[in-house]
Amino acid sequence: MTRPIISLKPSYNSVVRGCPGLPETLPRVECELRIRSSDAKPFKIDKIEIVLKTVESLINTSHHSFSSKPKLERTSTHYKKSIRISEKKLIGIDIPLTIGLPDDIKETNFNHNFGQAVTFLECGLRYNGLEERELFTRTINVERYTFLPSPKMFPSLGRKVYSPDKKFAVTYRLRNPCVTKDDFLHVDFELKLNSKGGHDNSVSSSSTTSLIFNKKSKARLKAAVVNVKEFLEVNSDDRTGSSGVNEPKENVLLEMGMPIDELITNNPIRWSMDIRILTQNELFKEFEDSLLESPLLSKSVNSSDEFSASNPKINTRLIQNKADGNPGLVPLQYHTSITTHRGNLFRILHGITVKFKIGNGKSFQISQPIDITPWKLSQLKNVEQLILQERETAKYARLFYENFGGLKKVVASASTGTHADRVEYPPLPPVVYPNDSRTLKKLNVEFSGEERSNRSRIPLLE
Repeated sequence: MTRPIISLKPSYNSVVRGCPGLPETLPRVECELRIRSSDAKPFKIDKIEIVLKTVESLINTSHHSFSSKPKLERTSTHYKKSIRISEKKLIGIDIPLTIGLPDDIKETNFNHNFGQAVTFLECGLRYNGLEERELFTRTINVERYTFLPSPKMFPSLGRKVYSPDKKFAVTYRLRNPCVTKDDFLHVDFELKLNSKGGHDNSVSSSSTTSLIFNKKSKARLKAAVVNVKEFLEVNSDDRTGSSGVNEPKENVLLEMGMPIDELITNNPIRWSMDIRILTQNELFKEFEDSLLESPLLSKSVNSSDEFSASNPKINTRLIQNKADGNPGLVPLQYHTSITTHRGNLFRILHGITVKFKIGNGKSFQISQPIDITPWKLSQLKNVEQLILQERETAKYARLFYENFGGLKKVVASASTGTHADRVEYPPLPPVVYPNDSRTLKKLNVEFSGEERSNRSRIPLLE
């Protein structure tokens, strides 16, 4: 039976052009929607519906119950368009698509503790007057360029805080407040007595009485314990359908302790900590490491016996991508805990808590937000170069689209069916394949008999 075959052809290596999150680079989806007859016989296209949407899903487990449903989902529609074709029967049609991505589009990510966000390009096709439509869905992997582990974008920051009883002062400095999913967070600490407050009223602020106070003080800094945490922040919205859903949820990714055991005086206790950050999927990290380190491939081996003797056992593991029972929905490189943009349903934040264990005194802790990005330090130079190139490309793209009517700003509203402002690109002319012998020859379709109805497609690969 004749039916349409729908496929997607990227304009370049990726369907996503520009840098999502940076409006000046004109983030957009550029591709060609191809619709072909399944058996080289003509068919009539009634209507084509094209939708670009992001689906956010929260995992409902016994650890945090969001609702009675297995998952709590919300869909953000970025683009929706209906196309009607003439009444003529066609062999196929190619439709160039340029869809502007909104500034607040959420990055593709799967977090096994909290949930996932995936963007889809969906094409629904009604043909030959049938009620049932042909549906084509393709995952669009979105990477945002707003969090980069660059000292220019995220310079070191320093803070000074006090214990709740005001007896101790802590000064710390984060050398790299934005880290990658496989990195070290470098933090410098100073802890001392707070000479400006927290003492008894009878204690003088003079140097002599301060020394007396220090002699009487038996407080010791026993250790500093650091927890790296991820936080789930759900948007305040009654549509979640669950009471208490906006309570913050957290998960400890790492705990690291450092013994110190020093007497706390007016002289600061100084120490530094290199906190290991590793949030990416372990199996995918093994895969990436195997690409970077390949001594077995670079070594010249003359015989299989020599190979077996030098490497008696090599373990291999099959990486399977199954997210929530949907294999292949989110590629493994996106299975990681990263700081995500606020979406229509939720976002994920990160931070560290440092607990100072005090002997002969009250222990206390401080908190500091950090950002975890999927971009690695080794990629930073190439990513920065890409951003510069896309800014230049966007200038030429604006000039190109001026010839077709120019770019327009579409404001989010119920009439447009979108939740955020975006750039509307003028439609480019499609390529139509009519039902004639010239088109059939161009598409490698020949007659297998004298009758016109007997056609067969010439296979390009036998």
